[in-house]
Formats: sequence, C-alpha cells, structure tokens
Amino acid sequence: MPADRELAADPSLDDGDFEAARVRAFADTGTGCHTVPLDAAVAFVRNPGDGLRGCAERPPLVWIDVSRPGEAEAVFLRDSLRFHPLAVEDCIRGRQRPKLDRYPGYHFLVLYAARINADRGRVALNEIHVFLGRHYIVTVHDHRIGEFAEALSRWRASPASFRSVGAIAHAILDAVVDDYFPILDHFSERVDGAEAGVFEGRDGHDMKATLALRRELTLFRRVVGPVRDLVGSILRRDLAMLEGDLQLYFQDVYDHALRIVEEIETLRDLLSSTLEGQLSVASNQLNVTMRVMAAWSIILMAMALVAGIYGMNFRFMPELAWRSGYGWALALMGGIGVGLFAFFRRRGWV
Repeated sequence: MPADRELAADPSLDDGDFEAARVRAFADTGTGCHTVPLDAAVAFVRNPGDGLRGCAERPPLVWIDVSRPGEAEAVFLRDSLRFHPLAVEDCIRGRQRPKLDRYPGYHFLVLYAARINADRGRVALNEIHVFLGRHYIVTVHDHRIGEFAEALSRWRASPASFRSVGAIAHAILDAVVDDYFPILDHFSERVDGAEAGVFEGRDGHDMKATLALRRELTLFRRVVGPVRDLVGSILRRDLAMLEGDLQLYFQDVYDHALRIVEEIETLRDLLSSTLEGQLSVASNQLNVTMRVMAAWSIILMAMALVAGIYGMNFRFMPELAWRSGYGWALALMGGIGVGLFAFFRRRGWV
C-alpha cells in the first residue's frame, strides 16, 4: 500500500460525531481506534494484504460506515468495495427480513434496531445492513443508530478487547438485542394496562386499542424472531470471526434473543386472554342489558293488555258503566306493573 494510503489516524477528521458524514471510516492498526482517510480504508477492504505492512502483532481492523445511502453510495458499495449487486440492492431498497447471507469472502447481515418513538408512543424500527469480512466491517443504515455509536465507543475505550471483526460484530449485535428489552418493558406495561382496563371495567378502554397493541406486538415478533435465528446460524456455521472465546459471547446474545422471543410469546398469550375476557365482559353486559329490556317490556306489555281490553269498542261491557271503572283500570295496571317489577327484582333482572 502506498505511503499516503496507510491506515494511520487522520487528525484532519473530526472523531466527535459518528455519523456526521454519509461515509466514515475507522481503523485500529494496533495503536487504538482512529478515524482514517476513506480511500485508505477502501484500498484495505479491496486488498487486505496490503495493510499488513508494519503491523507485526495482528492485522488492522477497518470499519466503514455508510449513512443515508443513495445512488452514489450504491455505486460506492458496488464498484469501490466490490460487494455483490444483490446485497447492495437490499441495502438501498430496504424492508428486508433479518438474515445472514454468505458471499465469496464476506457475510451479509440484515437486522433491525428498535427504539420507542416518544412522539407517537410506538416502536420505531431502523433497518441495519452489515458486511463482515475477515478484517473489515461495513455498516449501512438510513437513520442514526445509537448501537453503532455505542459499539464504536467501546472499541475506542478498550481496543485490546476488539482484536477481530467478530468482536465488533458481537458488540453491535449485543447492543441491538439488549435494546430490545426496553421495548419489551414498553409492551409489558401496555398489556398490563389492557388487562386492568378489561377486568376492572375502566371507561374508555375498547377492543380496538387491544387489537392495535396485538398487531404492534406481532410486528415486533417478526423482527426479533429472525434475529434469534440469525445469531443461531452464526453459532452453527464455522465462521472465521468466531475465533477464541467469541462463540461464548455470541451464545450469550442468542440466549438474550431467545428470552425476548419467549417473553413476546407470553405477552401474546396474555393479550389473547385479554381479548377473550373483553369479549366475555361485552357479552355479559349485553345479556344484562337484554334482561333489563325484556323485564321492562313484559311489565309494560302486561299493563298495556289491561288498557287494550278496556279500549275495545264493544257496547256491552259491564265495566264501562261503572262509576269507578277508570280508577279500577288504573289500579289494575299499576298492581300488575308493581307485582311484575317485584318479581323481576327478586330474580335480579332489574
């Protein structure tokens, strides 16, 4: 590698903001993690052997981050870094299922970072694309990913702990999966609220909100479930990045992902029970309403029966000539109504 392209720290570049530029490059040549010129990082990715000069202990590690990719970034990934067009197309189009694909010389990962959108009170999912080579990692994303900044901070704080690309990949996966737990707590609180709203009879709680919550939880399950399978696939395959004791660390990430999926399934079961309870409560309320309406209908119909009999236009009806016939009819209707009301009251219908 020419001298002007060696992987040395570039003091002219600001290390403060991880994603201030659309394409940034970082490297560790044995003296710590630094921002490096992009052309030097690209040259190393295309021909890692050139970057071994002057690094007796271990090869350099390079991280290239591509933010808000467009057509120019697609050309950069495809032509400069020589990634497969299908993988580059996935990066640009997005909406991919979490997966792990193997290409000649590198692996391609897709996963999602999650956070709570405070303005909407809902979960926001940000798609992440990661290219993993033997001595380099390339990340592609549309939005700011706090997990990347966290992994970079850990790399800079303890370069000795990141002696391979696998360590960086673990730091990213570990941060992404760990950030699922606050999302899980968010759903747990909402499920508890839905249960309380149903069984405590709170006003304003409806089935529409519960169905919307179940839909959000199902979408989150569609993201987390494949991540669990992705990490499991990393453990099952004989990947070069799982050197040393990294397999134990990836196993820990897998255990966390498995726990999250299991808790999501538990929350889904609770939501199903809540929906069944809500249907039962609604059905019971309908039955109570129908009983009350039926009771009053019977009372009014019985009273109307007396009024209907004495409203018939026959000339020879004995009661029509009574001086107290009108009062008698009213008393009869009142007595029937009171008697039926007392009967239904004892039965608990009114």
